[in-house]
Amino acid sequence: MFRMAGSTIRRFWRVADVKANGTIPLAVYRSQRSELRVAVADVAGPMVKGLISFATETNSDDGLPHTLEHLVFMGSSKYPWKGVLDIIANRCLASGTNAWTDQDHTAYTLTTLGSSGFLKVLPVYMDHVLAPTLTDAQYATEVHHINGEGEDAGVVYSEMQNYESDMESMVSWTRKKMMYPPSNSYSVETGGRLENLRTSCSNEKVREFHKKFYHLSNMMIVVCGPVNHEELLSVVESCEERFISKIPKDFRKPFASEIPSLQESQLKKIDCPADESVTGIVEIAWFGPKASELYEVSALSVLSDYLRDTAVSPLEKDFVQLEDPLCSHINLSMDEQTKCTLVMEFSGVPVDKLDLVKDRFFDKTLFEHADPAKFDMNRMLFLINQSILKCHTKMETDGHNQIFHTLIGHQLYGDHSLSEQDLHVRMNAVDTLKKLSTEPASFWSNLMQKYFGKPHVCVVGVPSEELVGVLEEKEQKRLDEQKKTLGKDGLLNCKNKLDCANKANTENKPTPDVLKELIVQDLEKFNVFDIKLTDNFGNCDAPALIGKFPVPTYLHDGPSKFIELHVLMDTSEIPFELRKFLMLWFEVMFESPAMVDGKVLPYEQVSVLATKDLISQSIGLGVSGYFDRFVTMRVKVEAKQLDNAAKWLDIYLKGVVFDGERLKVALNKLIKHADELRRDGSSVVNHLHSRSIHSDESNAAVYSMLSLQKFHEKLLKEKSANIVERLTQLRDMVLAAPVNVHLVCDKEEVQKHGVGSDDMWEFLKHSSGDVQNGNSDNYCSHKKLQCVVGEEIIWDRFEGGSQRAIGIGATESSFLKQSAMFPEGWDGESTMETLLLAQYLSQCEGPLWRAVRGKGLAYGANIYVMPDKHLLTCSLYRCSQTTEAYDVTKRIVKEVLSSKSFEESEFEAAKRSLICELFESRDTVKTAAKESIVGTLRNTSTSFLNDFAKRIWDATAEQVFEKGGPHLEALFDDSKSVRSIVVHPSKLKEIEGHFKGIRAIPLKSLQI
Repeated sequence: MFRMAGSTIRRFWRVADVKANGTIPLAVYRSQRSELRVAVADVAGPMVKGLISFATETNSDDGLPHTLEHLVFMGSSKYPWKGVLDIIANRCLASGTNAWTDQDHTAYTLTTLGSSGFLKVLPVYMDHVLAPTLTDAQYATEVHHINGEGEDAGVVYSEMQNYESDMESMVSWTRKKMMYPPSNSYSVETGGRLENLRTSCSNEKVREFHKKFYHLSNMMIVVCGPVNHEELLSVVESCEERFISKIPKDFRKPFASEIPSLQESQLKKIDCPADESVTGIVEIAWFGPKASELYEVSALSVLSDYLRDTAVSPLEKDFVQLEDPLCSHINLSMDEQTKCTLVMEFSGVPVDKLDLVKDRFFDKTLFEHADPAKFDMNRMLFLINQSILKCHTKMETDGHNQIFHTLIGHQLYGDHSLSEQDLHVRMNAVDTLKKLSTEPASFWSNLMQKYFGKPHVCVVGVPSEELVGVLEEKEQKRLDEQKKTLGKDGLLNCKNKLDCANKANTENKPTPDVLKELIVQDLEKFNVFDIKLTDNFGNCDAPALIGKFPVPTYLHDGPSKFIELHVLMDTSEIPFELRKFLMLWFEVMFESPAMVDGKVLPYEQVSVLATKDLISQSIGLGVSGYFDRFVTMRVKVEAKQLDNAAKWLDIYLKGVVFDGERLKVALNKLIKHADELRRDGSSVVNHLHSRSIHSDESNAAVYSMLSLQKFHEKLLKEKSANIVERLTQLRDMVLAAPVNVHLVCDKEEVQKHGVGSDDMWEFLKHSSGDVQNGNSDNYCSHKKLQCVVGEEIIWDRFEGGSQRAIGIGATESSFLKQSAMFPEGWDGESTMETLLLAQYLSQCEGPLWRAVRGKGLAYGANIYVMPDKHLLTCSLYRCSQTTEAYDVTKRIVKEVLSSKSFEESEFEAAKRSLICELFESRDTVKTAAKESIVGTLRNTSTSFLNDFAKRIWDATAEQVFEKGGPHLEALFDDSKSVRSIVVHPSKLKEIEGHFKGIRAIPLKSLQI
């Protein structure tokens, strides 16, 4: 129940105390004056993470929630300067701010290192959300305008262009229109459709929308991290007093209207632009329970996991795990709404099977599960127990996001009575899961029939090559007519209006007096996770926990209730022809028969047993996105189950039985998923750029679905025995390669349960190259894994420059990446200075943000320094005007470098935001341990982060320009850089005319 806050809190607040899943203390304060809620969760770690959320409801595709979200950051009544919020946030040890717009709410976030900066920024943030300036000039640049060339642009417009021709978005829009009555709040695109942004959205509508929804009684603040509750509430109260009078007297809680049920099922096919008519999407949706029916909502979440999680699930077996699959992937989700929706999406569906998917689900999957005996209750119980453990592990690894998500659901759809029973139930999902574990098979069968047997809507997305040209012609005709209608004078007027808007937005800046107090002055010691690193080589006193490992092993000792084991295996000596099979090996590893306890079990049984014993498992290339020469195998178990970690590592690495049928299923999935990636501009530009800078036989090039699609298609026609032979050769070579193990856990917690038998890890011994060569003595003393940074990059390609472009018809936005060499590691002489210079240019409301994003040329413009790859990269993301976005980016960088001077307030902001980002990479015990693992490959000391932060704090402008400037010069020197661009095919000629010497190539030419 809510209780009155004692004298140590504030007299204006009632407080309810909850423990999230019995782990994280949470206090929810409710203002007696305004009904504002402030929730504070004591999440461990150095970061304070905050969220401000409003329930937002709209009835058109104008995108009012989204446009307002953007305009909030343009200035407020007390701080009427564009971008001042992000500048202040960065000066207070944040890395900018962020926000998102969902179907039913809009949320704003702030993350700072420590609490002192958070408490300084919060009142500024509250002023921005509750009293934004919302000028017409801001609307023009941030939402939509027509430029002097007669083209449509704006930050929001540029962002939404990326979705307009996206098949998944088109299917979703159609499904929502079919499910709900016209103008229903759940049926609209809250981000805004392009036509609406051009023709019907307006700043006046945005102002009215703000007045209706952005006030204290419709607002919630959530803070996670080490913050004093009393100080936080004091800050909030000072703002609350200013805005109490703004609460509308007739405010009606959003989403109070009843949603009518579907009376009959509906089916609709839609054409979607695609470069190849290969695969499509089928989406089926039903109405579920009310959001207030918490037990049934939780039960459907569990049922969804049962139906689609792992290769042994009913949906996987009926649609994916087939020699001739009906799709490559299935997603089953539930959207929490007044009346929840269940959405089942089948993607990677071959065009000749699009008509088969719906009937197969109803005639087979649903029909069979009308019989309770069809439910595997052992698997159901294992899955629920695994879900309970995942709830607990998420409290360690992602506590703030779990709390944000749950409290937003409570804000929108919860029972807000004084008992707060609804809040307790929502915050303790584990209790509900324990109760669900006692339900019989009949409960699950009835639940499935009750909801999946109701009337539904089905939308089929059909790929159409013809539509690419049709839409291109239509858009060009619209632009031609727009230019003709405007005429020469009209176009000039558009240019003048835009120039005036840009000037109005930027001509005023905050005075030094305003900024003087809004900064963190001292680099204090923060509450970081202390990860103690020890090893079993070169360390005479290795802990018993790792003393039994026959290979070099590191212990990363930190506060956790779980064990994560990472096994790193070196592939540098494995031939290219075998490394092409890495992706296929990884794909079948968890979906194949295997030797378990001396018996070969079918993949279904293996999957069920793994669910029982493991919390999670994965295998992939690289370590934290870098060091691609290594294969990393990971398993996670409870602290008391170290033996299960050893058992399943042994099974997966050595016991998997390669089966011809399973291989064909995996190959089909990989091929179909590649078809989906071909439609995504961001994925394609990343692929093109990787292939442009890496050796053709490097892991970076070979480990790509797009690179391997042709190879996988060829394998599908081969005899299974040939594939099995090569996979076996690959596995044998990987297991014979040098191996390191990283054990992440709380040493004392694990050792309470015992460290296992002496021979528990013997299976790793045979992985040693030395052992294979008969030299096992003192193996651990000299086999620490090493990596040569940038070893897979072809540096010759940077000499003289290289540039290529690809046209993709399924996206309206454009993407650009450009890289130059950066020949230094984290301990390099100019690494810190180059990082800080890039941060200054790229930070929120920094030079590039203002000049590129602020003028609607692209959604993102950033420069990244990657010491772990020896690369410096410029990225332009979701461009509406690619050539102008690039030219402006290059000009801004050149101007800053030639001036050799920084805006002092922005330089200090860049320092603090960079430090924030570095510490945020260690914000949980899991991420801190990951950084510890990476540190062993970087050869950085345990004190590196603090030392590096101190160097950033003390850096001078002269030092940064002298050491960092030459690297940025090289990045924009065409003779020293590699450029990759992905655009709509209609814009390729423009790209070729602007970037002299660029080659347009087909995507297929990059396949191996």
